Amino acid sequence: MKEILTEWRKFLMSEKLMLKPGPNGWDKYCELVAEAYAAAKPYDDKAVNSFEALIPFVNNMFKRIEGLGIDIQFVDDHPYTGENAEEQLRQDVKKNGVLQVSTLDAEHDIFDPATNAKFRAVHDFMSHIQRGTQFDAQGEIASYNDHMKTVPPAAYPALFTEVVGQACSFIVNGKFP
Repeated sequence: MKEILTEWRKFLMSEKLMLKPGPNGWDKYCELVAEAYAAAKPYDDKAVNSFEALIPFVNNMFKRIEGLGIDIQFVDDHPYTGENAEEQLRQDVKKNGVLQVSTLDAEHDIFDPATNAKFRAVHDFMSHIQRGTQFDAQGEIASYNDHMKTVPPAAYPALFTEVVGQACSFIVNGKFP
């Protein structure tokens, strides 16, 4: 985690860069990020400030989403699955006003369970619903870049870890880290 937190700028990239699908493009980028994520210590005192800087943003945005009349439901399964998971997510919010957020694989060394679940809800709503990004590498990097415009700079490393690091780890390894 220390490398990601101290060297996050080398992992920063725009989703509009010339990366192409395949082994030397998005796949390679995700592989490199997933390797750094796996090599990171589960807990590093130096990371705490970055994660703590993210908490007020998470709480504020969560209240705003609820204020829109979205019923955020925390569930103990993966509610949106398969090839059209993104569309299932969007349609549930659009048609039913419901955003289901999984609490599985949610152990966190800094966020308490409620904050971690709220972060997932905020991410899903701001990125996959409002912006329409996919759950692939390009979509998650686009999500990260959008989130960066709304969080304090001190939170950038934690944001990268939570969005791009976890997504790349999942894409490469086929399971949530």
